[in-house]
Amino acid sequence: SMEFRQIKYSYELIDIRTLDGNQLIDSDDPDDNVLAILCKLDDGHVTIKRILEKLSRLHPNERENYIRKLLYLSGLRNLATTVKQEVLNMPLTIDLDEYEFFKDIFTKGELKGELKGKLEGIEGMLEIKYGPEGLELMNMLRGIDKVDKLDEFSALIKRSTSVAQLRLYLQGNA
Repeated sequence: SMEFRQIKYSYELIDIRTLDGNQLIDSDDPDDNVLAILCKLDDGHVTIKRILEKLSRLHPNERENYIRKLLYLSGLRNLATTVKQEVLNMPLTIDLDEYEFFKDIFTKGELKGELKGKLEGIEGMLEIKYGPEGLELMNMLRGIDKVDKLDEFSALIKRSTSVAQLRLYLQGNA
């Protein structure tokens, strides 16, 4: 408590995790809605969906601002991954490139797509050059998760003279 001449001021600290967040979610103030993520949660998924449903009604720029705040606060409750997933499921257009939280998802997706494309190209090369015998190497190749290794193998296919030569390479480098 504090005292200034005739004025006495006191307060009680409360842990926001003990408060029911439903009143904050039901509020028309988006600041309240976002703060609800810090309150007591019966079901985190339901709470996040309710908050995002409220935020979805906002103007796009304002909505992005509040989603950014929600993502930050959700990290304090170890719910950032869940919020990310729910935002991705939202039927809205949001520039997710602006969110640091989503960059890892996009990077992984790009790598996965690039690996898939390289494997399809290699599969075609093996089939053309060595037929069914060459295709037997695909199971070993699917275990490679580095684009540069697949590029290296692709170049080796062009120079190779036998499937045995390729198999030997894979056994030493896969």
